[in-house]
Amino acid sequence: MGAFSIILIITGVILFGLAVLFLESYRELHRFKVMTYQLSLDHKTRGRILFLSDYHEAVHGSMNGKLLERAESLKPDLILVGGDMVNGTGRGEDLNPSLELIKGLAKIAPLYYAYGNHEWRMITTGEQQNNDWDGYVRRLGDDVHFLINGSVLISLPEGKIRLYGLNADMTHYRRDGEPLTVEKITKTLGEAEKGDPVILLAHDPTWGPVYSQWGADLTLSGHYHGGVIRFPLIGGFISPRWDLFPHYDYGMYQEGENKMLVTSGLGQHTIPVRFNNLPEMVLIDIV
Repeated sequence: MGAFSIILIITGVILFGLAVLFLESYRELHRFKVMTYQLSLDHKTRGRILFLSDYHEAVHGSMNGKLLERAESLKPDLILVGGDMVNGTGRGEDLNPSLELIKGLAKIAPLYYAYGNHEWRMITTGEQQNNDWDGYVRRLGDDVHFLINGSVLISLPEGKIRLYGLNADMTHYRRDGEPLTVEKITKTLGEAEKGDPVILLAHDPTWGPVYSQWGADLTLSGHYHGGVIRFPLIGGFISPRWDLFPHYDYGMYQEGENKMLVTSGLGQHTIPVRFNNLPEMVLIDIV
């Protein structure tokens, strides 16, 4: 077999692999699953929480009807949004898909929304990038409760939780940025109030052990999109910081008695690729 034939075979294999990748990615991006976790925070708190993150105007809103129908059927007591529901790319994105989804979810159960890096990017780029974040918030209406570096005490069917929303400075998202520390979280949020279980909405799971050390009984994160491409037994391939095979890519992690749950999110941005990595909503039954 000549060198030219070998090159043709290798080229054909690569093209076939890319075709499989993008066809499967298209299939996955137009579907979703509900991932369910059962966990205990203390002996007295019971309730059902629906958590979603990283919507990124998923497939231009084509799944919104099914997402809302499924969310309503789950009968959550509380809906938590972990950020990056929009694309803060500086191109004057169409925000109507996320607007429709969030407003619909807020009619199902009380909804609390903490920022991710894309919300922050829209706020900081502002008018020069045709990103009207203030107008977007006004259109969402009063049923959507933004939790911006603050906390709220929420009653569940049994017991209460103390919910915090951490909106870390953009420098902590960069590969060359400053590390997030317990001291910085405490300066932003104060000390974790005990007495009721503490749930922290913190978009970036990179700092999982720090959230636990601060005092979060349960941290809810996203950001990594499950590692984009997931390999059996290995996990996610890459993080938004361009770390290969990141540790906190997806699922439940334990730090002593404290837990962090990382969702793969609902959408994708920039390069619309997912493989072995279905979009998801997360249902948390606190038992």
